[in-house]
Amino acid sequence: YRYDPYARVLTKEEYDHKGMRSVRRSAVEKASTSTTFGLILGTLGRQGSPAVLRRMEKVLREKNLPYVTVLMSELNPAKLGMFQGVGAWIQVACPRLSIDWGEGFGEVPVLTPYEGMIALGAAEPWWTKDDNYRMDYYSVTAGPWGNKYDPRKCEI
Repeated sequence: YRYDPYARVLTKEEYDHKGMRSVRRSAVEKASTSTTFGLILGTLGRQGSPAVLRRMEKVLREKNLPYVTVLMSELNPAKLGMFQGVGAWIQVACPRLSIDWGEGFGEVPVLTPYEGMIALGAAEPWWTKDDNYRMDYYSVTAGPWGNKYDPRKCEI
C-alpha cells in the first residue's frame, strides 16, 4: 500500500512478478546465444563492484568468449548503441536498470550479473529450480553475482 498525505489517498501498489520473470527469462535466453559480450562497470556513486566485474570477466575468459569492458556513469540506449557487435550486455551497476527498464535498451539484452551468470552457464536458471528470481545482490549468501560473495558461505 501507498499513502499520499497530500491527496489523502491510500492506494494498493501491485507489481507483475510473473511478467517480470518472463521478460527477464527471454533476455537471458537471448543473451545465452551471444558470442560477444559487453561488461559495464557503473561509476555513479558506489553502484559498480570491481569484484563482481572481475568474476564476470573470469567466467567469460573460461568460456573463451570475447568481451569489451566499459565504464559508464549512466546507461542509456544511445550510449550502448555506439558499440557495434556486442550481442549482450552485463551491467555491474544497479540491478533495477535491467529489471525495471531492460526492455527499453533495444534489441541487445542488458542483464544483471545474476542473469549474466545464468546466460553463461555459471548459475542455475531460476525457472528450472523454484521460479524464485534471486535479488540478493547485497547479501552475504549471494552467489558470485553478489557484492559480498564468499564461496565458503554460498552454494549456487
